[in-house]
Amino acid sequence: MLLSNQPDTIHPPTAQTDDHVKASNMSRTTLQTIGLLIGLALIVAAAPLLWTVGARDQSRAGLQLGQAIPPITEVEGWLNGDGPKPADLDGKVVFVNGWFLNCRYCHEGMPDLVEIYDQYHSKGVVFVGMTSDDSESVKNVKKFLDKYKVEWPNAYGAANALMAFDAEYFPGYWLIGRDGKVVWNKALQDRVPIRTAIEQALAAKAPATQTPTVEQPEPPTGSDDGQQPATAQL
Repeated sequence: MLLSNQPDTIHPPTAQTDDHVKASNMSRTTLQTIGLLIGLALIVAAAPLLWTVGARDQSRAGLQLGQAIPPITEVEGWLNGDGPKPADLDGKVVFVNGWFLNCRYCHEGMPDLVEIYDQYHSKGVVFVGMTSDDSESVKNVKKFLDKYKVEWPNAYGAANALMAFDAEYFPGYWLIGRDGKVVWNKALQDRVPIRTAIEQALAAKAPATQTPTVEQPEPPTGSDDGQQPATAQL
């Protein structure tokens, strides 16, 4: 018989297929489990690094919250008008921008900064720009300001002034409150939009200044004879 000539099958074809499917499912599950464990291990291993990156972002902001604005005086010169003197900034909300010509992100961020200036300079916010590019590059600095229609005063040759702001990464953005201290920097831009920070700074009252008291002289003692005090003749 033809059937007797067929080889014996230890496992029926259906049984072989089911076992194959089970084996495939087990392999897939095993791989998924291994992948999940590897993923968790990588997350745990990367946690310190992520924390370090976050801390580094804070340090990259330069002048930190609560620090007083340093004088912006060690510069080679100014474009778009004279730079502000420290007394000019008393009780004012001030936005300081640090940049340099070869900074790609400085170019990309300038149009937004111009919009912010247009919105808030008429409300009393003082804008100040600083670039580390020196007097040899002043023509290109002016072209940069003209290109983006920057109207507020910008200092050039301001490397020392930027160092006073602890500026190492650019662009640098600092919002100074009425008390002369930093209330916002770029490390906060993902949590607090700059316009929100400016509105809050404008709403804050300027710190009260104490008026010096002048001691009044005591009236002279003795009888009043009704005479005028003697006047010196010139």
